[in-house]
Amino acid sequence: MYIVKAEANQVEKIVDMSVRGFETDVGVGGTPGVAVATAGHAVLLHAGAAARRGHQVILCEKGSAVGGILKGEQALPFKHEMYELAGTYRLLAQRAGVEIRLNTAVTPEYVEREAPDALIVAIGSKPLVPPIPGLEAARQEVLPVSSEAKLPSAQIEDLRRGTDGDNVIVVNDYYKHVDEVSDDVVVFGGGLAGCEIAVHLGMQGKKVHIVEMRDKLAPDANVRHRPLLLKEIDKYVTVHTSCKGKEVRQDGILCEDAEGNEVLIPGTTVICALGQLSRADEAAALMDSAPFVRVIGDASRVSTITNAVYWGYHAALDI
Repeated sequence: MYIVKAEANQVEKIVDMSVRGFETDVGVGGTPGVAVATAGHAVLLHAGAAARRGHQVILCEKGSAVGGILKGEQALPFKHEMYELAGTYRLLAQRAGVEIRLNTAVTPEYVEREAPDALIVAIGSKPLVPPIPGLEAARQEVLPVSSEAKLPSAQIEDLRRGTDGDNVIVVNDYYKHVDEVSDDVVVFGGGLAGCEIAVHLGMQGKKVHIVEMRDKLAPDANVRHRPLLLKEIDKYVTVHTSCKGKEVRQDGILCEDAEGNEVLIPGTTVICALGQLSRADEAAALMDSAPFVRVIGDASRVSTITNAVYWGYHAALDI
C-alpha cells in the first residue's frame, strides 16, 4: 500500500510527470510522502519508484520475509532466479530510502495511526482450495483469520493428522514441505504452477501425475514458455486432462473422466495447485483509509508478474 503527502504547489508537477510517464524526483521537500505496502515482488519496485520521486515510503509486510508469491519459487532450481528477483527489488528499494517493516499487518486502524495521503494496496492473492472432500485442512489454512468459518489451529492440526488431508501440500507452500513429498505424487491442477511443480518433481525421479479438469494444460503460461514447458511435461509427467477431481484420498485422487467414469489417480502425496483468488474482501476494507487508495496486482485481479509490475509502477507515478 502506498501513502503520499505532497505540498500543494507540487501537486500539479506530480500529475504532469505521471501523465507523461516520467519517473522523477519531484522535490516534495519538508512534507513527507509515505508509502505503505505489503512486500510482494512487484510492490518492492513500486515503492522504490515512489521514493525516488521524493516521497517518504513505508513498506509493510505481514510475514517475516519479503517476496510475496515468489517465495515459493526458491525450491524450484529452474525458477530460482524469479525468487532472487524479490531480493534485487528489495535492495533497490532500500537504496532509494524505503523503510521496510516486517511482521506488520496493515489494517484500517494501522493506516489511521500512520495518517497517510496515499495508500497502495498490494496484498496479493491466496490459493484456491475448493470444498472437495480431503482438502479440508488445506482449505482451513488459507482462510483469513477473521473468517467465521476458520477453525482453531488445534482443530486444523487434528484434520491434518486424520485421514483427510495430511497428505496434501498447497503448491505455494511446497518450499516449506520439500522433505514431506513422497515418491508418488498427484498434482491437482494443470495450470502453470501445477505444471512447473510436476516437472520439478519428475526431474527428481518421482512418479508424477497431473489431474486437470480442462482439456489442455497451462493455458495461463506465456506464449513462448508454454511449448517448452509442455515438452518437459511429456518427459516427466503422466497427464490426465478432462478429469474432474471429486475426492482426495490417502492413495490418490478419485476423479470423474470425460465419459463420466470414476477413476483413481494414484499417489500418496497430493500437491494442490488449483489456482489463486484475489484478496478482494481484505482490500475492500482498506478502500476508505486514505485520500488516495489504489489496489494493484493480484489484490485487484489475479494476473501475471509482468502485469503486477506494470500496474504498481504506474500507481507510483500517479501519486
